[in-house]
Amino acid sequence: MTAPALTGISHLDLSVSDVEVSAAWYEQVFGFTRVRRVDLPSRTMVVLISPGTGLVVGLNAHAARPDGPFDERRVGLDHVGFAVAERGDLDAWEAHLTAHGVEHSPVADTGSGAALVFRDPDHIQLEMWWSKPATDVGTSREPEGATMATSGTIRRGSRYGVEETVHRLTDAARARGITVFATIDHALGARSAGIDMPETQVLIVGNPAVGTPAMLAAPDLALALPTRLLVRAAASGTEVVFEDPAALATRYGLTPEHAAALGGISHLVTVVET
Repeated sequence: MTAPALTGISHLDLSVSDVEVSAAWYEQVFGFTRVRRVDLPSRTMVVLISPGTGLVVGLNAHAARPDGPFDERRVGLDHVGFAVAERGDLDAWEAHLTAHGVEHSPVADTGSGAALVFRDPDHIQLEMWWSKPATDVGTSREPEGATMATSGTIRRGSRYGVEETVHRLTDAARARGITVFATIDHALGARSAGIDMPETQVLIVGNPAVGTPAMLAAPDLALALPTRLLVRAAASGTEVVFEDPAALATRYGLTPEHAAALGGISHLVTVVET
């Protein structure tokens, strides 16, 4: 069976001993632009982008760096993501890996693209990645159970109830260094006025280190930030609704660097998706 074609490498993640020292070096030597820093319980990551090629590089410093056979937490290679031209190419790759007896994840769709994850014989993590076109708003494929509510708005299904979904999104946001500014319980407010309303909560989250540079470049973006995640009970179950980062980038004329910084919200929602 002939392997499906590749179009190149979409992003490169490296394990390093000091993210700030390495980030300064990549900025100086390669002219990369810093997108964001993310402080997680087990690692710290600085994301850079090459303005000329669009190549994204993630520098990761892990809390534990064991010796021995390859481990992505050791200084060196974290994982490699190979780019494909079309979303359907990931399905072809999935069939190809299955035919060759290679264990792999299902194809996973996110707000910014889709991925297929597997490992080589040395346990090095590899990905096939398709990036959603920035101008493809409202027409690109979303995960099963996810639809576009209105132009530029994404609706995702959650496998949990409203309260548990809000709880898990809150925990996931804080674990990623994202600030939870407020939680608004609209149904509770409605009941205080003697009005019945399906369970409806809004979680307001953001990262000033990420959002502020984008707002300085496009001041009107402050109308849309911090990000609002609407969690509500619907006939089909719990759903999470939020503005598509790609639509925001188009609306406010953001640079690719600032647009990439806003895309993390789509990955946050994956912790509750059906």
